[in-house]
Amino acid sequence: MAWPTERRLIGKPIERIDGPLKVSGRAKYSADRNLPGLLHAKIYRSPLAHARIKGIDLSAVEAMPGVRAIQSIKEEGATVFYIGDEILAIAAESEEVARDAIRAVRVELEALPHVASEDQGLAQGGAAVKDPAVEEEGTAEELEAALASAAAKVEGTYGANVVTHVCLETHGLVAHWVAEDELVVFASTQAVTATADALRRHFRDVPNVRVTCNTPFMGGGFGSKFGPDVQGIVAAELARKARRPVKLMLERDEEHVAGGNRPSAYAKVTAALDREGVLTAFVAESWGTGGHSRGAGFPLPYIYAPKVSRRSHRDIVVNAGDARAMRAPGHPQGCVITEQVMDDLADAIGMDPVELRIRNLPKTNDRLRELAPIWERELRLGAERIAWNAKRHPRGDPSSGPIKRGLGCALSTWGGAAGQSQATCTIYPGGQVEVRCGTQDIGPGTTTLVPLVAAEILGLEPRDITGLIGSSAYPSSGGSGGSTTVGGVSLSVAVSCQKALADLVARVAPVLESEPGEISAKDGRIFVSAAPERGLTWKQACALLGFEPITAQADRREGRGMSSQGVGGAQFAQVAVDIETGEVRLEKLVAVADCGMVMNRLLCESQVYGGVVMGINYGLFEERRLDAATALQLNADMEWYKLAGHSDLGEIEVHLLDYPERGVIGIGEPPTIPTAAAISNAVTNAIGVRVPTIPITPRRVLEALGKAPRA
Repeated sequence: MAWPTERRLIGKPIERIDGPLKVSGRAKYSADRNLPGLLHAKIYRSPLAHARIKGIDLSAVEAMPGVRAIQSIKEEGATVFYIGDEILAIAAESEEVARDAIRAVRVELEALPHVASEDQGLAQGGAAVKDPAVEEEGTAEELEAALASAAAKVEGTYGANVVTHVCLETHGLVAHWVAEDELVVFASTQAVTATADALRRHFRDVPNVRVTCNTPFMGGGFGSKFGPDVQGIVAAELARKARRPVKLMLERDEEHVAGGNRPSAYAKVTAALDREGVLTAFVAESWGTGGHSRGAGFPLPYIYAPKVSRRSHRDIVVNAGDARAMRAPGHPQGCVITEQVMDDLADAIGMDPVELRIRNLPKTNDRLRELAPIWERELRLGAERIAWNAKRHPRGDPSSGPIKRGLGCALSTWGGAAGQSQATCTIYPGGQVEVRCGTQDIGPGTTTLVPLVAAEILGLEPRDITGLIGSSAYPSSGGSGGSTTVGGVSLSVAVSCQKALADLVARVAPVLESEPGEISAKDGRIFVSAAPERGLTWKQACALLGFEPITAQADRREGRGMSSQGVGGAQFAQVAVDIETGEVRLEKLVAVADCGMVMNRLLCESQVYGGVVMGINYGLFEERRLDAATALQLNADMEWYKLAGHSDLGEIEVHLLDYPERGVIGIGEPPTIPTAAAISNAVTNAIGVRVPTIPITPRRVLEALGKAPRA
């Protein structure tokens, strides 16, 4: 199996099929499912950061009119680990009654010691700090020698704070038992098949239980929605008890505290270059928190491979919600630390940061070594598009006045291999084509991808294809994570359509007095390749099927050679900084991205824009703020948890490198990785001092300027 050598639709800017439904409000999301007899559920959450449950009194709740079911999540004697930890849930006739019922719950808690920050954890020690993990490349003697002989050396502490998932559509689902052994849910999920499987396993006490998960539309997940979660299972339990449908969607504050987050990352780094500008040594002591039970894993150093290195990492236990995968897990943190170090080294040795990066592109790691020429091409193109040679100056804008400008850059990488996926293609005698795949569209445009690929293979237009996705009732497909969906879905759809077309061509060949291998499908016709006038319209060809449609099923593994993995990206930022107020304005960002063969240029560019916007938020605005005394999140809302508005984004310029020979590779995660690092380096280039921790807020800018030595 192979992609067509001449791409008629693939690689073109094809508009979203579901766009009109979304912008007109006709698209139905999980929260829009108001089934007959629907009940509304809410969760009682711990008001303390760390406590033991001594008693639960539900007498007032049970006496309330309108309460229909109560579901325990944690029993007496259990421990809660953060403010917002789930204890029980209530389903009632309305949201108002459910909220009133939650307020009527009485839970006696025994407070336990808690940790509210990484600094507190480090100071407290003990169980708050997990044993360090050590990674080494080379001997201690080699490391000491590399540092001693360095032509340039830097030492610094760099960091990135915790950011929470802020999906526009919150976590949750609607659960409906259509029969005693059949559960149907409408979920906000990145994995319809996995969510249905998880619910099926949970209700294994129900003989021959059947579960269908439907997600026709979904408002963002970014790695946080791969299963039903506590709220989904609770909603299904409440629905079973009440014998009525139950809706449980998290509210905005719950989304912040319980919906997952990207861990923090801090590192004290010593790094060195030789006279040629080659990275010879990298020593890091790193730490971070993934919450009350998760780690803060991130790669360090990132991309670049020093001759010798040593890293000691400690995870800090903090009484807050746990981390979840968040658009390129670990990579933005590793990138922002490493790329700041690389810029500091470039300034220390007096070398152009772009040239320094080119000199240090990987030469040993097989996968990364293959990306080296792509990175070099991206660096040179990005530098050209942002006028790097004309505008960049040594560290510190020497111009007069309070507004200082600077440029910065950073690199990224990701895997993006094709994920597990199956699809079926059915060609009906009337000419209709239906493609089914149990994947989901979490925003990138999979709804459009399926008919696009089918149309390319069958020689039709996307409007001629009925693409059915968003349900676990369709052929099994993996979750949308790891930038694996475009590869898996494209391959399974393409191969199933190629199989179905081959069957149709075999039926048509005798009529055209030709061999199947000599026949093509294009522009709505089936014809002899060497004599295009000898052919049939698509509908005429399908009429030869009689009364039986053709159905072909395929697995993405049958599309070997149609995809690969490993992408490189480069981004350049231009900022303006007001050194009197500390305000940072992003003026321009150039993103150069590789994703192998571009499938839909319009949607691919959209993915890059979206990733860049998330990276801008990470670099300049977002951070979870916990009260030092109580560990309560102080900004669990959309007012004080800061996100960029349109006027904060500046100009974003996207360039896609199309490598059709590499096959399809995912692009969902890579664009968000280097943005914050590029912005941070641009700020340093502007003001002359490093702001070591993101987000780069006005306060942090002024603090960094205040600590700078006076001229």
